[in-house]
Order: sequence, then structure tokens, then C-alpha cells
Amino acid sequence: MFKDLNNLIDSEDNNKSSLVKILKKIAKTITVYDQMKVINEIKEELVYTDGPLKETTFETYAKYFVLRINDIKNDKNTYDNEKFDFDEYVKSIVTLENLYLEKRKTKEKSIEAIKIYFVISLYTTFILEEPIHPVGTKFPGNLELQYKDGIYYCPVKENNKDNPHAVCPFCIAEQLEF
Repeated sequence: MFKDLNNLIDSEDNNKSSLVKILKKIAKTITVYDQMKVINEIKEELVYTDGPLKETTFETYAKYFVLRINDIKNDKNTYDNEKFDFDEYVKSIVTLENLYLEKRKTKEKSIEAIKIYFVISLYTTFILEEPIHPVGTKFPGNLELQYKDGIYYCPVKENNKDNPHAVCPFCIAEQLEF
């Protein structure tokens, strides 16, 4: 999965069209059955979550992570002259590759879930230039990801900046002050 992503680093190519091509190639290996499997995994992970947070979390992850793979597969936009932040991309690939190796070793997540999570993280961050979690994503404490004056704000970014299991360090959202 990381061969093509690393080749982009080796060639120092920061053209969005090159990255989209790779993400589409990976996304096309994810079947509808893989998506259904991951949706069921999300349901199982939320079994101990109560009330409205359970429902909104499930909806967010199913719609914006699992089903967004279809958006990538069908992305017809041209990004020929658009560039992404190459240094941040390099850091993100190192982070994702380490996470991938760890999750495969522990078998904590299915390979399908890992691929979806990583592809969506890269797509939203470097192609769409949006935070990894969509605006309105609910977090414990009735906090949510917000968009104000052209800036995305996340209530949990600071708490996860040193978390080796999080993709927060390369997410474009800034810490929400509350």
C-alpha cells in the first residue's frame, strides 16, 4: 500500500493529481463488502457507547470514512496545477506507515479498516484541504469540530498531538480553545 505513496516522496512530486491517482488506485481495491465489514466493525466498537453520541459517531464514521471511499473512486476533478504541502505529506506517510505496521502486528483493526482510514486521512488533508473529521463531529463532553472564519477547530487535537495512534498531528484543524 505504501510503495506508490513513498515513490511520490522519492520523486519529490507534490502535485495533487499524482496523489489522487494513487489514492484512487488504493480506493479501487476496497470493495463494497470491505465497506460493509468495516461498518460492522464500527458498530461493534461502539457497543459500550451510550445515547446520542453512539448514534452520531456511527453516522459520522460510516458516512465520512467508509462511504467517502466512493467519492475518491469517482473523483473526476483535475488537480493538475495544484500542490500540497510536501513536508507535511512526508511526515504523514511516516506516521501512517508506522501505524500500519503496528496495527497489522496487533491485529487491532482489519486491513480494510486501516486502508480506508489512511486513504481518507490523506485525501481530506492533502486533496480537499479539510480536517480528517468533518465539521460537526461530536466528541465526549458535547464538544465538536467547528469551522469559523475560514479556520477549522478541533477540541481534541492538542490531547492527541503526541498520540502515536492518532493522525491528528497532520490534520489541518487547529486546537479549539474553550
